[in-house]
Amino acid sequence: MSEKKQRNFLRIRHAKEYLDGVRKNPFFLKASPKSWLMIGAGALLMAGIITATVAFSYLPMFRLTSITITGTNIIDPVALQENIEEQIVKSRYPLLAQNNAYLMRTSAIEYRLMNNFALDSVQVRREGTTLVVVVKEKIMTIALRTKEKTLFLGLDGAYVRDATAEESRAIDVRIGTAVANDGEAVRPIQSEMPVVLDTQNDPATSLPQDSVNHLLDISTQLNSQGVLVKTFTFDGATALFTRVDTNEAYDLYFDLNHSVSDQMTALNAILAEPGFLPPSEYIDLRFGAYVYMK
Repeated sequence: MSEKKQRNFLRIRHAKEYLDGVRKNPFFLKASPKSWLMIGAGALLMAGIITATVAFSYLPMFRLTSITITGTNIIDPVALQENIEEQIVKSRYPLLAQNNAYLMRTSAIEYRLMNNFALDSVQVRREGTTLVVVVKEKIMTIALRTKEKTLFLGLDGAYVRDATAEESRAIDVRIGTAVANDGEAVRPIQSEMPVVLDTQNDPATSLPQDSVNHLLDISTQLNSQGVLVKTFTFDGATALFTRVDTNEAYDLYFDLNHSVSDQMTALNAILAEPGFLPPSEYIDLRFGAYVYMK
């Protein structure tokens, strides 16, 4: 084969390879009209689905009609509802209606309420177009009054929340540092809730759990014997001694680092003695078998 024929043969062969697709550059492929038609149809379908979804989200039948809140005792339901409404606005989906009951992020609402209020638990669910919120408030075991404010503690001695002005007023009336005015409706706090007075100017917001356990034990045993506990006085939140103000003419001193039962046994032995004369100031039970009275 001559050089010219060989060159023409190779040119034709290479051209055929490109035409057949063997050496086509995939980045420069041209879509066929049919391919463009399918791409356009897919884009229109997707746009239609998005438009329909957005439109359906605004239909009146899907709108949130009400919020029902149950389980509140101290917490203001209005404050809860305001928090819920703020969360609904904050967590809305782009383009979609924010008041669509079926698009509410219930987990986000639960998380916000647990962080903003003193709650043990909260459950948010949808019933039709109504949002149902069931809360369980934290149990307040002790009222702690410092020189700055009054606050409530839980069973573990940890901070639960500050007392409201009404609750602080009710504590004043209960412990005798204030008198209810004529016609004043004082909302009582739990009658069995111990009130602890911290005489030190420290920013206490909790009590040791052992101290709380002892206080509750003392309060329960005294109340069972008909002795009404008014207050427990501490010289600082971590103090191991407490003075108990009761409805008797005398106070009681307890050591929170020793057995309450042993100290109560000593007290009952003194009270049961023939000819017992109540002291005018106190009975001190902090020294084991030695009980001091004044």
